[in-house]
Amino acid sequence: MNRRIGIRLGLASAAAIAGVAITLVAPWDAGASWPAAGREAGLASHADRALAAPETLLSPVVDPVVRAVPTPGLAEPPSVQLTQVQLPITYHPQQTGDWCDPADIEMWFQADGIGMSGLDDYAIQERFWNYELANNDGYTLAQWNASPYAVAVTLDHFSGWEDIGDDPQPTVQAAGTVISYSLDVLQQPVIVMVGAGTHYVLVTGVTLGPGGADAPPVAVSIDDPLAYGVATGPPAGTGASEEMSWDDFTSWYTPNTNHGGVWANQYVLIAAGIPLVG
Repeated sequence: MNRRIGIRLGLASAAAIAGVAITLVAPWDAGASWPAAGREAGLASHADRALAAPETLLSPVVDPVVRAVPTPGLAEPPSVQLTQVQLPITYHPQQTGDWCDPADIEMWFQADGIGMSGLDDYAIQERFWNYELANNDGYTLAQWNASPYAVAVTLDHFSGWEDIGDDPQPTVQAAGTVISYSLDVLQQPVIVMVGAGTHYVLVTGVTLGPGGADAPPVAVSIDDPLAYGVATGPPAGTGASEEMSWDDFTSWYTPNTNHGGVWANQYVLIAAGIPLVG
């Protein structure tokens, strides 16, 4: 073979082989079929996507926003209407240790404008006491001094009324309702027996709650004829009436456990508009 032709064939073969090698290698190089600029851009794109991938998978960090929670408005407490009733009373102390009921009658009459002209406290109370003893429903002084019946009929006798009663009440709620009704509607005081049936005092005022005259009062005003001692009035310049909450008063106003009859173990009171049962 001609040496020159052999050389050309050798070169051609080498070139062909090199071309095949390039063709075989090129698919493994992602930039082999791109222009150089495209290849660089392609590689950069892959790198960018690789770096950007975590950002597409993770949520962005957002600073928390603190919002004030509106405070609900406080409900307005329902208003409670209180009614106060106070009868005008001139205080009179009892003149002996037994005459609490005659002293209560004297104060009641004076509040109603019924006077005993020309007589002092002792003479007035003695007159009431003597009538009570003569109408004590058959009881001796040892049994009742004096009975609720005697007090009620003495009030009726000296006033000309016919509606004063002594009907005992089974519960303090029932007794309280009688007191509220008498003071508010009838405008009359009430004599009640306190200390388990040992002493009479006069209720001269009430403070009524939401139940009005159909429920016990929330407070009472008391005129106790023995508050300052026998035949002793309050200090000059002071009032005699004592205001007590209903709860405090009912710790003193308790069922009668010291005397018998229809009033035994009952709440004793003498009031207008209730039956006379003694």
